[in-house]
Amino acid sequence: MGRVFVQMFDVTLANWVGQPAGLCVFNETCGSAMVLEHNGDLYCCDHFVYPRYLLGNIRDKTLKEMALLPQQHVFGQGKLLDLPRFCMDCEYRFACHGECPKHRFNKTPDGGEGLNYLCKAYKMFFSYVHPYMQYMGDELAAKRPPANVIQWARQFKRYTGS
Repeated sequence: MGRVFVQMFDVTLANWVGQPAGLCVFNETCGSAMVLEHNGDLYCCDHFVYPRYLLGNIRDKTLKEMALLPQQHVFGQGKLLDLPRFCMDCEYRFACHGECPKHRFNKTPDGGEGLNYLCKAYKMFFSYVHPYMQYMGDELAAKRPPANVIQWARQFKRYTGS
């Protein structure tokens, strides 16, 4: 801890303490991972390189102009606005935000569209790391190193057996 950084843990802790995740799939909205192709075409996202998401070409517009297009804003907001009610009501929405829209092709338990196919696994993960993230978040709030979680986890495991 403090020498090796695991992206999944880092972005989870960031969301746990109310900071931007630093990884687009765990942010509340999209739009910060545009992709520039070899021919100069710019797309809304590196996971959506389809004609529908083409913003333009750098020979015709600047990157800034294309990044500020209403189409890009609508794309980014869609991640939040298209979340099914099942996700909006989830206790871990703050941590995953429905993850990447490209993975939202399952149905919710009530038959709604747009459930992320990784939802069940994410819920298991977030449930498991909850006490550790809470502890590290509390340590950060108290201006102490989150690495204190190591000693705490040893005691926690002895106490709970988990």
